[in-house]
Amino acid sequence: MKDFKYILILFISSISLFANNLKQTEEFYKKPLPELLKTETELKADVASRSGDRDILLSEVPIDVITSEQIMQSGTSELSQILQRFIPGFNFPRPSVTDGSDHTRPFTLRGLNPDQVLVLINGKRLHQSSLMNINGTIGRGTSSVDLNTIPIAAIDKVEVLRDGAAAQYGSDAIAGVINIILKGYGYKSKASATYGETKEKDGALKRTDLFYSIPLDYDGFFNITAEYRDRGATNRAGPDTREQYPTGDPRNDLPSSVNMIYGDADTQDKLLAINSEVIAKSGLVFYYSGLYNSRDSEAGAFVRRPQDSRNNTNIYPDGFLPMIAPEIEDYSFTLGTKNILNNGIKFDLSYTNGFNDFHFFVNNSHNDSLGDDSPTSFDSGGTSYRQQIINLDLSKKIDSLFLAAGIELKNENYEIYKGEEASYVLGTFSSSAGAQGFPGFQPTNEVNEDRNSVATYLDTRYNYSKNTTFGLASRFENYSDFGSTFNNKLYFTHKPIDSIFLRATTSTGFRAPSLSQSYYTSTTTQVSGTTTYQSGTFAVNHPVSKSLGAVDLKPEKSKHISAGFVYQPNSDFSFSADYFYVKIDDRIMLSSNIKEGVSDEVKTILNNYKVTSARYFTNAVNTKTDGVDLRLNYKNRFDNDSVLKTSLSYQYNSTKVKSINTAPSILGEDGQDIIVDSSTIISIENAQPKNSIKFYNQYSYNAYKVMLNLNRFGSFQSVLFGDTYEFDAKWTTDLEVSYKVNNSLHIAIGSENIFDVYPDKWKNTGSSITDEDKIFQYAQFSPFGYNGAFYYIRVGITF
Repeated sequence: MKDFKYILILFISSISLFANNLKQTEEFYKKPLPELLKTETELKADVASRSGDRDILLSEVPIDVITSEQIMQSGTSELSQILQRFIPGFNFPRPSVTDGSDHTRPFTLRGLNPDQVLVLINGKRLHQSSLMNINGTIGRGTSSVDLNTIPIAAIDKVEVLRDGAAAQYGSDAIAGVINIILKGYGYKSKASATYGETKEKDGALKRTDLFYSIPLDYDGFFNITAEYRDRGATNRAGPDTREQYPTGDPRNDLPSSVNMIYGDADTQDKLLAINSEVIAKSGLVFYYSGLYNSRDSEAGAFVRRPQDSRNNTNIYPDGFLPMIAPEIEDYSFTLGTKNILNNGIKFDLSYTNGFNDFHFFVNNSHNDSLGDDSPTSFDSGGTSYRQQIINLDLSKKIDSLFLAAGIELKNENYEIYKGEEASYVLGTFSSSAGAQGFPGFQPTNEVNEDRNSVATYLDTRYNYSKNTTFGLASRFENYSDFGSTFNNKLYFTHKPIDSIFLRATTSTGFRAPSLSQSYYTSTTTQVSGTTTYQSGTFAVNHPVSKSLGAVDLKPEKSKHISAGFVYQPNSDFSFSADYFYVKIDDRIMLSSNIKEGVSDEVKTILNNYKVTSARYFTNAVNTKTDGVDLRLNYKNRFDNDSVLKTSLSYQYNSTKVKSINTAPSILGEDGQDIIVDSSTIISIENAQPKNSIKFYNQYSYNAYKVMLNLNRFGSFQSVLFGDTYEFDAKWTTDLEVSYKVNNSLHIAIGSENIFDVYPDKWKNTGSSITDEDKIFQYAQFSPFGYNGAFYYIRVGITF
């Protein structure tokens, strides 16, 4: 909180600056017609309310709404980066050399885990990726939703609920809920093309998209969006100053070169979205929405130098850089029907099916144990996840009481499928088994697991008076693997005067252990003497894990408290402040490697199973997170009819590990450190910025629009070989200027991070900074990456 006083000064200064323009509250009917036609209504949100959309400033919990205009004004091609631009507390690092996480990068909200955020499409649950983030990334040991599978031209708005909502939506809604609303009736067809590249002349972005809308009877519609996105690789690796060839080789005297890739993956996405409502004359609505994404991506692993023992100089005389090149397929669709019955009851019946397949391929590599006959490209197998849901929602308003109830049936399936034999087999030429860079999944790793759950909920809202509302939500769920959970949410809102709105909530929540956490298995093979051993990650129910103390995973359980107020003297100015507190018990973590040196008993177990090291998932820690959200919105129409819109927002969050669960006794005195080591605690508490600022400004005059966005990313820490390093806070600036040539054509030019700001480099003060580490100049936890400035141009046509 050391920067809080500066934040407070900034907000007070902003309020003082805008205060001179504040007017007394005016009713719409008192405004003259010319002014009324220029009036913009307050943004609406559906999330966390089954009674229909309402003004976001009058919601019982804090909600942000990002409009389609704001989305298209950003030069970025990915929804995750767009949310990071507008939502303080939304973190989207850019990991590199982290296997699959390079290609499906996780995001977080309020400093919590990626899998503690629920994502909805048109109010229906979106499935997670099947990828397990195993390496040292933010969100290690989790599977997250891949937001970048959604074409941004298809989006009407994004609603971000900043509060726990498991009592309303079920598992995962601990840090918050992101509800993505696809474009519906009334949008014109549009096509656009974008080209951009970094200041370093890499990372070229080529994106084209088409949104086409067909209006149907009774305000029905059929909308289809197609997008092609080609994002080139970036590389900010430093030169490799290590000795490349055997000692005495004259080639070691050549200038050091860059032989690694440390930056964005080279990625091509083909995206499709459909959203449609067919409305009968009777009012019965049939609706359908669907998303499809096919991604081909490629990023580097760790380089193998010519003198590396894992290199075969007969195949790669100058060493090689393995390239991990997954093929990712992701789709989801929802179909349903809704209407209002004669007795006033609204019903909504739907079926949702979501699927993700993450198939690993490795190029420019070899299996050293197969000798000179080894292939250089491999199919390393992959993972898949499917989620199927049936929802029935009922609601009715009875005088001042609103009632909603429903039932949800869910089936989940998680699969690991093996790679080709050469990708994992241990041959006779060396002890390095499998494809270099990413050894394939073995037959013993294969998994095909299902679970079912059923949930019922009740959601009520009672308008005690015109200015006072109470609400209660309760949800019961039963899972076929771990049992039942029951959660509640209570909220209260009150307007003591017209310009002040008070709100407070308290709730409980949960997150079911993902199937990937329960069943993920990935092992490699090695040989010692005449004995073959395995090492890696074992499923919780695997005999090795159980012998080492693993037990079936329990759900994470949370408690939430939030309270705040909104000050809105008129429709052009508002200020809100909210405090939040989240306590989470039994957070699921991936243990450290358990090796034979732990104890004689552990050594015996590992030897009996022919394992050199093992790790597994466990309910490990209990944490608490608290913080504040501040929001200021201002709009002014000048005498020349130009308009300025300003949004200033700030968030502070702090997560602390309150306790660590008792480690299995078999792990001995050091068991707690084995389950949760010091670097894991630092990653929970300090690896993400504790505070962030977003200062968004849009100025419109005639056919011109100028967007200026300032972003402050707070400091963070990273651990390298036991040493902890601090990285300072940074400001970045985004700028876009657009011109509407006519009613059909618009052109925009802009830049992300226009002043070419980079995060701090690793400080050369610790003994852990080696020549190899200097290749990776920047910490992968950097919240805004390390690409520097990015410039772009966009052309759009409306028809």
